[in-house]
Amino acid sequence: MSTITVDVIFSSLRDAVGAHLADMGERNPKMMVTTADVATSSRVSRFVDRFPERFYNVGIAEQNLMSFSAGLAHEGFMPYAFTFAPFASMRSCEQIRTDICYNGLPVRIIGNNAGYSNADSGATHCALEDVAITSAMGNMTVIEPGDPAQMKQVLDATMDWDGPIYIRMGREATGSLYAPDAPYAIGKAGIPVEGNDGAFICSGIVVHHAVEASNRLTDDFGVSVRVVDMHTIKPLDTEAVLSAAETGHVIAAQDHSIVGGLGYAVGATLAQAGVGIDFEVRGCPDHYVPVATANYLYHLNGYDADGLYEGMKSMLKLDN
Repeated sequence: MSTITVDVIFSSLRDAVGAHLADMGERNPKMMVTTADVATSSRVSRFVDRFPERFYNVGIAEQNLMSFSAGLAHEGFMPYAFTFAPFASMRSCEQIRTDICYNGLPVRIIGNNAGYSNADSGATHCALEDVAITSAMGNMTVIEPGDPAQMKQVLDATMDWDGPIYIRMGREATGSLYAPDAPYAIGKAGIPVEGNDGAFICSGIVVHHAVEASNRLTDDFGVSVRVVDMHTIKPLDTEAVLSAAETGHVIAAQDHSIVGGLGYAVGATLAQAGVGIDFEVRGCPDHYVPVATANYLYHLNGYDADGLYEGMKSMLKLDN
């Protein structure tokens, strides 16, 4: 068994993106950055300063953002389109489907403030359905990294990936679970903690919660609970899912609606393989919440470290 300690907080995913975009622009002269008036919150200023002629702000018009980015891609460019996740996935849903996905265009959509991470702005600014929506679109790849160092690798990997990509990310500051040179590949899950007594399959910020829960379970009960960082929701790493299922106890958790997200994809994989195990899905409930902090809602819905700890403890029938 092995455990991992989360490093001190040093950067958010947005900061990691902003720091890396300009370097990517140096390597790829066809790269463009587009935004729906969220350049500051998306941290794209370094790219804008270095390549002002390759940056376009279409204003608060997300539908135009997607169609405009599709047009750039048709002309041979590789646009990275930034907006808030709820507006990317819902307000511009048809433009993503028809203008981008239907044509298989290399548009990279970056959805900020995903899940409950922007819950202090209210339910309208929470992206709880974005994975369900974008995963259902043909040709679309869906990614949710949870690590700043990994985020740079995700961006590098998108430079050579065919077709459209949707990347969702929360706004929280977070430490790193991986070394900067740790291997990364789209569609290949990471394993920050090994274990054979049970498994957490998570994405995004929840991976950090799962690592803490796993370490606590080891300290308190001597059990080893695997943490599977399912950073790519589509295409799903089914091999990693079925390997985790060999433990007999799996909790899938994501900062997304329990309907249509990572848990549904993991559950479908298990069912289609005919695997019967202890299995639970945790995430946002099937209703909307008033203004609250993200950490409060993670705890309320049982997918912070405390909730995952108690969930696996119950599943493994561990004594107090």
